Amino acid sequence: MIMAFSGPCGRLVGAALLCIGLTLPVAAQQVVTPDTFIRAETDRMFSDIAGLAGGVNKFLHFRGPTPLDMQTVIRMNRDTLYSGAVIDTSQGATITFPEIPDGRYASILIIDNDHYTPKTIYEPGTHEIPADTPFMFAAVRIHLLNPNDPEEVALVNALQDQFVITAKAATPLPAFDWDTASLDALRAQYEAEAASLVNFNGMMGPRGQVNEETRHLAAASAWGLFPEWDASYLNEFPGLGTDRCFTATYAVPENGAFWSITMYGATGFIEYENSVLNSANTVLNADGGFTAFFGSTELCGDVPNRLDTPEGWNFMMRIYKPGPSVLDGSYRLPEIVPAG
Repeated sequence: MIMAFSGPCGRLVGAALLCIGLTLPVAAQQVVTPDTFIRAETDRMFSDIAGLAGGVNKFLHFRGPTPLDMQTVIRMNRDTLYSGAVIDTSQGATITFPEIPDGRYASILIIDNDHYTPKTIYEPGTHEIPADTPFMFAAVRIHLLNPNDPEEVALVNALQDQFVITAKAATPLPAFDWDTASLDALRAQYEAEAASLVNFNGMMGPRGQVNEETRHLAAASAWGLFPEWDASYLNEFPGLGTDRCFTATYAVPENGAFWSITMYGATGFIEYENSVLNSANTVLNADGGFTAFFGSTELCGDVPNRLDTPEGWNFMMRIYKPGPSVLDGSYRLPEIVPAG
């Protein structure tokens, strides 16, 4: 639920999508290897999410902006409200996408049990869910224009309830039987490798259309993300401290929906409330770009477009329905430099 759904267990409290002890050890666990990592990681996501939703063919809805103490996975955002469901497609299944009254962004990303994404849905209507694997995942995202407006949140909640799954079977998921120690170790290794990536291009998409040599990095560090033509993700790991204010000036990326920047700590979780810049809350410069500041109020002063910086700070720019300059790689993030 860049979505992305991914991250170490034990992080959550309360009712959220992942890692609250649902994945319990069972007999004869299979050791996870590089060849089986993606399936094992996806099995864990499916098992935990279906458990929290109350079974297959049922949505688990996020009803408000991601609470800091209920982050289900690393690198979540607060610009969309998420809904997720594991669906039994063995005998056929459909999903209904409602009319969106105000033209806001909404989507359904379909993910199979091997973390391929055969289909993305943007249009209202009833859509057949591909049955590439016996169980498939539907990730719904709806743009939240103002997370601090209760009426706005209520409107999106009402839209969430209008997404409907119809399935002809409801077979329980098989028990999760992967060894979590080896799974967690590989994930940590792959997350470290992914930290040097500029983007995830080529790692997501339909079976047969992705880079099989690198897509495990996306499964480890950003489970559930879009193919780059649906959304582009630009990572920034500046390796800078929290003892001074930093700044950079950005061009607004070409997009057909919206863009956002979300700040994370060293472990990939949002640590402060003031962690998001997006197309709805950013003050633009006269030329249409924007200048961002990274650091506390004490260090940066009372400036617009400021994000608090936790230890090991890093961020991700998300660009929904990216334009040509983003897709061809000519759009680049600028260098971050000391302010003043």
